[in-house]
Amino acid sequence: MPVVTVAASKGGVGKTTLAYELAAALDAVLVDLDWDSGGATRMWGYDPAAYKTAPGLDALEAGPGSPPPRPRQRPHQPALVPASPDLAASRIDDTLVADCLAAWTKAWQDRYVVVDTHPGANPLTDGAMQVADLVVVPVILGAREMDALQGMLDDYAGYRLLLVPNMVPPSPPRRFVERLATLAADIPVGPPISEHRWIRRRVRRSAVTLQPNPGKALLRAAEEFRQLAAVVEKACG
Repeated sequence: MPVVTVAASKGGVGKTTLAYELAAALDAVLVDLDWDSGGATRMWGYDPAAYKTAPGLDALEAGPGSPPPRPRQRPHQPALVPASPDLAASRIDDTLVADCLAAWTKAWQDRYVVVDTHPGANPLTDGAMQVADLVVVPVILGAREMDALQGMLDDYAGYRLLLVPNMVPPSPPRRFVERLATLAADIPVGPPISEHRWIRRRVRRSAVTLQPNPGKALLRAAEEFRQLAAVVEKACG
């Protein structure tokens, strides 16, 4: 099954929420390689400090020939391989990351794998991008974010990318829409995800796409994430 890596050269673009909801909509295993405390692992409700082992990090260090980590399961949330703060200091190279993810995907038969990454260039992100069937790049329509996107497109021109306008306001700035069209002349652009400010304030850990008894706002947001998941599925064949 395909590996979908969600990556961005700049933080604060909604990468983790996008990865979380994509994994939920695709019934995928979410592999968290973002060691920051505000990532998908804490969003899911897993506190690495409460455990003596680090499933994802330990499996990476053991190599692709060792048993894969067992994803954590909870109702209304994506299956998770949690991150560890120690990933920041690890010396795992990009080739090992790519080999491990490829091996884990074979072991998790019939499951998509969605990888959330740390912003910017680092061996963990590079390895996750190398093995990906598709790299999903969230795009904020802002000046600094578009500058960062341009640099990322220059650096990863040979990768199979899908740009996703994210946190799009009701009236997006025209100049940035036009700039995105210029930058993405030869790159597919997915359906936009609207600016749902309430998502950042949510206390519930359930994915928007899996939450039972959703209200109107949740239904609208869930439909956008499902439309994106359908485009990802089609792009992955």
